[in-house]
Amino acid sequence: MKSILIPGGTGGLGGSVTLRLIHEGYHCIVPYRSTEEAQHLRARLAPQQRDQLLLLEADMSDQAEVGRVFDVAASHTGLYGLVHLVGGIRGFQSIAETSVEDWDDLLNLNLRTLFLSSRLAMKTFTQQGQGRIVTIGAMASAKPAAEQAGYGVAKAGVAALTKILADEGRAFGVTANCILPGIIVTKANLAWGSPEEIPKWTTPEQIAAAVAYLLSDAASAVNGTDMQLFGGLNI
Repeated sequence: MKSILIPGGTGGLGGSVTLRLIHEGYHCIVPYRSTEEAQHLRARLAPQQRDQLLLLEADMSDQAEVGRVFDVAASHTGLYGLVHLVGGIRGFQSIAETSVEDWDDLLNLNLRTLFLSSRLAMKTFTQQGQGRIVTIGAMASAKPAAEQAGYGVAKAGVAALTKILADEGRAFGVTANCILPGIIVTKANLAWGSPEEIPKWTTPEQIAAAVAYLLSDAASAVNGTDMQLFGGLNI
């Protein structure tokens, strides 16, 4: 059974992705921060599926913690993919109103976590001669807009780093692709979305389907792409 490491695989988006990949027959190693989210994810599994999920409490912005996660992952044969779902946004502020702390937090959350995970994943994948990396960018990285400086720059960095991983992995049978959603239908976003706008958003299930495709044999020729899942939003 192929194993997939899914940092951020317990949240509003992550839970849907993890469940889809378990349904596809993968073994999923999921680092988490929220015990409540982890317990909720496990409760959504059928009893016969629970051996396909390994939950690890870890801070994926901490180098030592990421190393520990990969040590555990390495003990499970067949580590085949990294699906990096860690990310987030902190409100909407102009550059002049963005604090240095918020700027640093957004880059650490969205980009540092990917760097720390992908560098270790690439060591494993290039040695074994195969591997898949799937990352989550954002519409904001393709269409920079006012009041999204920290988030837009961080997600643009995710997309750029993914292309670099694709280029470095090409000779070793490793692919890397970035999914760019519009606004995702999550509980937090539904709290402010309007009935007119919500139908235009991207669902976690649509993103999960895209992840499953990029991990599949059918996507072996897809590498270094930005897969735009903007839904009904206007780019």
